[in-house]
Order: sequence, then C-alpha cells, then structure tokens
Amino acid sequence: MLTLPITKQSKQQEWKNIINIAQNNGFSMHIIHNLKEKLIKKQKQKQLTTTTQQNRKWVTFTYHSPLIRKVTNHFKQTNLYIALRATNTTYQQLTEKPTNVNPSGIYKLKCKSCNNAYIGQSGNQLR
Repeated sequence: MLTLPITKQSKQQEWKNIINIAQNNGFSMHIIHNLKEKLIKKQKQKQLTTTTQQNRKWVTFTYHSPLIRKVTNHFKQTNLYIALRATNTTYQQLTEKPTNVNPSGIYKLKCKSCNNAYIGQSGNQLR
C-alpha cells in the first residue's frame, strides 16, 4: 500500500482493507499500527539513502603507497567516493613502442617498480 503509486483516497481504502483482514485473523490494532509505522520509517530512510547516494561525487587518487588508505579513511563521512588508480597499468605497458615487434600475439610486460615480468598471449597480433 505504501509503495504503490495510488491516490491518497485509494491508500485510505486499502488501509481499511488491511485492518479488516488483520482483525479477522486475530491481530490487535496495536500490532497493525506498529508495523505500518515501521514500514513508513523504512521507506523514508530508503529515500534519504537514495538521495544521499545521488549527491556523491567521485575523486581519483593515484595509488602508490599504503598511506593513501589513511587519506581515504578521512573521506568516509563525506559525500565523496574515492577511486584508486594504479601508477603502472597494463595499458601503459602496451602503449609503449615495443623494440621487437612480435606478430605471434605473445607479449611480455615488465614492471618498472619491481622488475618482475608477466608473459601473456593474445589471439591477435600486437600492434
């Protein structure tokens, strides 16, 4: 009844039907009214949460140390979403001009930070 897009008059009629059904099944008026109040509070809280989420904005930080986590904790009570971006991405590795062109689709990515390597295979030629 509370969530249906109906007129105020239809809601009143529906509420009377609910009370009738509940009383015929042995429920007290006190229980029925308490349930209605709880549902109204829950619905208002849901609307508030939706409005708050719509007002939030995204901020991007470049992730390069554990200290950034401490910074993001300060923003938890604000309307800002924190996004972390890595400094060394696969895209950056692939967009650099390769010295040896390998038409087979096998590639090797070397990390600039720790010098570890990742070897992968693609179904297409690398360009």
